Amino acid sequence: MPQSPAHPVDELHAATGAHAGRPRRKQIERWASRLFPTLTFEKSLESQFRRWYAEHVHARIRNLTWIPIVALLLAMFAGGPFGDLRTEIFGTDHEPLLDVVRFGLVLPSSLLLLSVTYTSLYTHWYTLAAQIVLPLQAVTLVILNGLMDRQGYSLSSLMPLLTLTPFFLLGMSQAQALRTVAVIFAVYAFGGYHTAGLSSGQWSFDLAVEVFTASIGAALHFSLQKSLRQSYLSTQIMSESLNRDALTGIHNRRMFDEHAARLWQQAARTGAPVALLMIDIDHFKAFNDYGGHQAGDACLIKVASALNRAARRPLDLTARYGGEEFAVLLYDTNRASVEELCRELHAGLEALAIQHPAFTDGQLVTFSIGAACVEPRPERRVEGLIQLADEALYAAKERGRNRSVVMDREYETLRTGVFRVKRRRETVAA
Repeated sequence: MPQSPAHPVDELHAATGAHAGRPRRKQIERWASRLFPTLTFEKSLESQFRRWYAEHVHARIRNLTWIPIVALLLAMFAGGPFGDLRTEIFGTDHEPLLDVVRFGLVLPSSLLLLSVTYTSLYTHWYTLAAQIVLPLQAVTLVILNGLMDRQGYSLSSLMPLLTLTPFFLLGMSQAQALRTVAVIFAVYAFGGYHTAGLSSGQWSFDLAVEVFTASIGAALHFSLQKSLRQSYLSTQIMSESLNRDALTGIHNRRMFDEHAARLWQQAARTGAPVALLMIDIDHFKAFNDYGGHQAGDACLIKVASALNRAARRPLDLTARYGGEEFAVLLYDTNRASVEELCRELHAGLEALAIQHPAFTDGQLVTFSIGAACVEPRPERRVEGLIQLADEALYAAKERGRNRSVVMDREYETLRTGVFRVKRRRETVAA
């Protein structure tokens, strides 16, 4: 007879008994993830998504955050009818406590949230500030609700709005919103019961409404965040496919052009030197003629894989420039490092030992490297860097191939767009 499915608790006990090799904590985490699913990418993609998401919701936050904050500040600090209303609903017996709330909680928390929303502090400090401000606002509502209760009024109807705020107004991630709502609920539940004395049946009903509101908000927020992440991932995959060379898998010419322009501007602002290596496989037409295009494609894939290891840092990039020509962009590097890298690349290709079919003496596939080392200036263009590397590559070909030529001082006399036939002061990397 078929066995009935095990209950989760029984399965957990079995895992810690008969299957004691599996750690209890891992099993608990697995069941917890089923009950409370989280949304997250792999570490580097998650960081990238969060940066994008912060900018994506910034305009919405700036347009909406000031509305409830300004309304709160008017209700708590404005005179005239607002002052009369405060006297009516709070009474006159607790004015010192009301002043502490106004100047110690409402004003600082409001100014903190507005300052990080409308200034350059937003990028690094907004989410932390929002997770601090909302619990403080919950404390404020608990205290004010206690004062109003003595006059026959209540602020409990505002708590569902405060509960939904982390999910839909402040652009928080799922984990951040859940943490914030948990703190708000704890403040309202324990603070209201022990501090304000709100132990009536109405207060218990309000807590139930809070739980229901938080559950609905969390479910809707999870669904929206999941759809947003799926859309973002699809966009990234599409963008990545457009920026990748279909044959070799490394970046393509389009990506190179875009990245080179950005890198040049960044280097011009910071004063960091940049380098460009233009790499061309020697006698590649003969390789295709004698070995066929399929063998030629396999050769390109192997060479691209070896060159791709040259881009070790986040701002470096390796790309297929066209045909059998490749490019390596390096940020904040000097001539000595470039010369060393050229030697490493030649040694790496030699280690692959790719036989050249056009030669019968066992000659291996080689490439020539033209490198340019430049300190960008705002008045110069990235095209000058590419031209200098191209001239260095041409010099390497003229000198017999299978070598590297590095140029740097030549940049001072370079006229962008004017390719020099005769070259002087060229230096060869050993």
